[in-house]
Amino acid sequence: MTDSRILVLVSAGWFPPFLEEVAEQAKAGERPKVWLYDLPYDLTVLDQRFVTGPSKLRRLVYGKLPLPLAFAAEAFRVRKKYDAIFAWGAEAASLPLALALRFTGRRKRTPLVVLYSWISSGAKAKLLRHAWPGIKTLVLPPSAQAEFAVKQLGVPADRIVSPKWVVDTEFFDPALAKPDPDDPDAVMICSAGREMRDFATLIAALDGTGVRCHIAGSLVAGMDDRWRAELGDRGERVGLPDGVTFGPLTPVEMRDLYARSRFVVLPLHPSDTDNGISCMIEAFSMGRAVVCTRVDGQRDALEEGVNGAFVPAHDAAALRAKILELIADPERSEAMGRQARQLAETEFGMARWVAALTEVLDGVVR
Repeated sequence: MTDSRILVLVSAGWFPPFLEEVAEQAKAGERPKVWLYDLPYDLTVLDQRFVTGPSKLRRLVYGKLPLPLAFAAEAFRVRKKYDAIFAWGAEAASLPLALALRFTGRRKRTPLVVLYSWISSGAKAKLLRHAWPGIKTLVLPPSAQAEFAVKQLGVPADRIVSPKWVVDTEFFDPALAKPDPDDPDAVMICSAGREMRDFATLIAALDGTGVRCHIAGSLVAGMDDRWRAELGDRGERVGLPDGVTFGPLTPVEMRDLYARSRFVVLPLHPSDTDNGISCMIEAFSMGRAVVCTRVDGQRDALEEGVNGAFVPAHDAAALRAKILELIADPERSEAMGRQARQLAETEFGMARWVAALTEVLDGVVR
């Protein structure tokens, strides 16, 4: 229903820059595409500019509130102007909004659709247990999280859809990557990300192997303290094994790193959601196999021996053995990489994802 008006809540982490600025960067080829703007609706994104037009007094009140609660209050105020509300993450705003819709009896008039990835953690699960009746449809791509919602929170299965995640295969395209100008034939691997990453085990696995690896990520206090104090913000090699470097990269630089790598390693702490899925499917899109920690949440994309391999959690010896095994067998890793690219195009492409969300939103609007 292309004439439908949709109010969009996004995580405060999007801005600055604002979401439309991110979309412009994507048009310039600086980062992957923002799929939101492919949805065929009249979209209004609610951010701290409050383009929905609250009064000066209301803005003053919002200024005293935590930003997510201000978003929830404003979305509730303007709900009748829209055919549906769509929350892309933004649990801190959308869960209070769902509670308001439930207990005021307005949920049928203004359907709320939410896209979440991790609902089983702590306070979110407790709040969602009471808030879900105010939500028309939960989009939960991780199958483990969808199962949790049904079995532990009592959400009816017909309120949940689980499309596979999305990657911009046109941005993460091997044909666009640049080779290493210093050593185009060098053999290396890489890793990336921040949340729930077990980089300490990866670093231990690489120690003494001589394998080149760049880790484009961040260490999280309390999880990787062994290495956190030894790493500078710019990726200095203090305390790292020979050949291992560390530091964040731009999306374009990340694309080049994937292309230079024989395969990608995704070391994870155990969890019941698909932490690292973005890195995984980006690597797939770049035609790279993935070596991933076997955790309950990561079972929706990687097929053992087809597009990658699993290793046990927190097992540096097993990870080292798998890395050296694939380094020594480039034909095998390349074959898995070809399968990975095919999977990215057929099951994680942008058009498929947009079509799935359009079907959901059309359904609630009807």
